[in-house]
Amino acid sequence: MPNLEAFKSKLEKNLTANLTAKELAECIVFAALESEYGRNFTLSAGFAKMVNTLADSIVTNPELRRQALAIASLYIKNNSDSQKSITQTA
Repeated sequence: MPNLEAFKSKLEKNLTANLTAKELAECIVFAALESEYGRNFTLSAGFAKMVNTLADSIVTNPELRRQALAIASLYIKNNSDSQKSITQTA
């Protein structure tokens, strides 16, 4: 069973506003696969090519691209709001 909390944590940690759409898609795919199959799976031969292929499919399909960018936007906004909150309390 996938670890949803691990997936969310990876997105919170890795999605930033300065990434391209392709890089955002790669981060989402990487986080999903690592959460589902574990860290060792990410070290297997061909993993980077698989992430690249899936990310390409996401960014070239208008509906998938829209969905991925919407997810990324939510996490980036939440990260930005968290940083503002930390800065204001410091």
